Amino acid sequence: MRFLTCRKCESRVASTPSGSNPGRSLKAGCVLVALGLLVSLAAAGFQGPQQRSRPILNPANIPPWFQTGMFRSARWDGGPIEAEKGELTGWPNFTPDSPLHVLQATRNWYNLKTIRFLKIAHINWAWVTWSNGFSPVTEEKQWRLLRAYIKACHENNIRVAAYFSIGNMFWEDMFEHLPQSIAWVKRMPDGSPWFYSRPNRYMADITNPGWVALQKERVTAAARAGVDAFWIDNAFSYYGEQNVGNFIDAIYAVVSKINPHIVIMSNYNRSIYTWARLQNGVTTEDGREPGYYTDRATPYIVTNAGLLRYNYAIGEGWRPVSVEDGQRHVGTREATLMASRKWQLAIAECAMYHTSLEIFVEGLFLRDLYFHDPVALRQLRAIGVYNGFLERNEKYYTKPESLAEVAILSDTTDSIVPALNRLSLQHLDYDVLFNYQRPHQSVLDHYKVIVAPNTNPLSEAWDTALSRWVKEKGGTLVAVQDASLFRPGPAGGDQDFGLGDLLGITKRAIPREMQVRRQGKGLAIYLPKLPTAAEMAALIRQHMTKEAVEVEPRPTVFSNVAYQAKDRRIVLHLLNYKQDLQQDIHVRVRFAVRRVEILSPDALSRSQAVVRSMAGGAEIIVPELHTYDLVVIYPGEDVSISSIPRYSGVCGEESDPSCMDSRRRLHAP
Repeated sequence: MRFLTCRKCESRVASTPSGSNPGRSLKAGCVLVALGLLVSLAAAGFQGPQQRSRPILNPANIPPWFQTGMFRSARWDGGPIEAEKGELTGWPNFTPDSPLHVLQATRNWYNLKTIRFLKIAHINWAWVTWSNGFSPVTEEKQWRLLRAYIKACHENNIRVAAYFSIGNMFWEDMFEHLPQSIAWVKRMPDGSPWFYSRPNRYMADITNPGWVALQKERVTAAARAGVDAFWIDNAFSYYGEQNVGNFIDAIYAVVSKINPHIVIMSNYNRSIYTWARLQNGVTTEDGREPGYYTDRATPYIVTNAGLLRYNYAIGEGWRPVSVEDGQRHVGTREATLMASRKWQLAIAECAMYHTSLEIFVEGLFLRDLYFHDPVALRQLRAIGVYNGFLERNEKYYTKPESLAEVAILSDTTDSIVPALNRLSLQHLDYDVLFNYQRPHQSVLDHYKVIVAPNTNPLSEAWDTALSRWVKEKGGTLVAVQDASLFRPGPAGGDQDFGLGDLLGITKRAIPREMQVRRQGKGLAIYLPKLPTAAEMAALIRQHMTKEAVEVEPRPTVFSNVAYQAKDRRIVLHLLNYKQDLQQDIHVRVRFAVRRVEILSPDALSRSQAVVRSMAGGAEIIVPELHTYDLVVIYPGEDVSISSIPRYSGVCGEESDPSCMDSRRRLHAP
């Protein structure tokens, strides 16, 4: 656990992890009390024992180029089989008679000349369509193109992931070339085939040995072609978590023999985001086009902050996380091009929450790039401006540590994600923890407030840990409605709230109003229903201390704070969803400041911060913000660093010496 100790008052606050965000906490009167803990630490102690034996979950196997902050990603769908897929599925403009010639551009997308587009956009990780459900005979034509394309990408320092569908079958082609594959089709209860979409796409039974053998052949061919990762699509909830986990293990066992540093990501949609813990990479296409919108009576902001924090928390600090903003504000992603500045906003939003935006080009954007449309090329260059900024400043995006005082303890239903997006609009920083993780006290003791929003099941270990944290550490627990009513496994008739004694409730006497109970040094709060985001944020703030970094509230400006221990610096991200000029933003920090740098991909006429010393810290004035600024804050020289142990990666028990490595303690006199 990371601690900052103020010798003057000898108070100490522990800072922690696992969610996507940071920002915080100092006791009044101390020069510097609490600065961060590697976001990966929570995960560290939280790995369940059933996961530890799976080789894919070894953080040491993630290559350096795929660490947080080191990659800029794109969906680079294309090739003959992707064009055929679009036509058979009925995508917009994927017709032979379309005057837009989308099919032609898609078929020819893996011409080596298109690597120039990746370089313009400063993308160093792209996934290509390796297999999408046709027979190997048909897909081999695509593979011949891709072998040369992958080689050329590597020569240009671009890493490549191979897209494949976990179960899609274009059944006519499959049955023509592999007639026995009819036995691999997933069936409905009445015996009819399970469709992805009618009439051309069946879904396979991913437990069928014949199908698994075919998939092993596909991924082996891709690994031998040199791919650095795999991106799995169509892993739907109806397959079941256990079956998907077994499938991933089977694939990993094959490809890791060829490349021990291979990364496997799956495109999980809401309700199964947390299945990403089954593998060593996290991704989803469920992002929305962010922005400030005026198409309603009251202007509003669309943010992905909650989704990004949640998925970064699933990543536990060691899995790479990428997100596509697949939902356009108007129209579809294949037929609607985002404006240049929207691309930039989306890239910055992902970066400030420690994820990478997957640039989507398939459809009209790809077509326009292929035919060198000036508007599309301007958009690509705008993407390159922001990705180029991230590339030049990678050092500020790696190994982020959280300073959050608040944690949201979630279950695995993903039902809380929309509420997290709304909570983020209240300018509140928080981490996300999960009920499947092990509740290490060294992690919990950092937080001032933990919210359990309808969280079930909760194990006895969680109930015990939370009760101790409230009573002995003075934490404030906010439990909503039925949180802790169920434990893992079957329920007996005598089962009751696991946190019932702490909250003062039973299943037969549930309060209809908010109930607050003093328990030892802390508080246990019961809420009969989930309040509005504004109400929840106000309740949480009542029980927080002063933040280490406080940004002057502005309706469209949002912030995120991370700490980088190695360089002893705080990185403040400022993002303006309205993308207008904001001037003289005041930032209060509760420690002495040695130096401040302001970096931005935007053209700033004033970029020199004003720093004013004041009692208990300093005030920083950021002169200009258009869309995105990075404010790098170096605490005073009186902060020194020493080492203490920490848990990392897939640690098991706290006593396990293999889980230890160095972690620093910061001191301020």
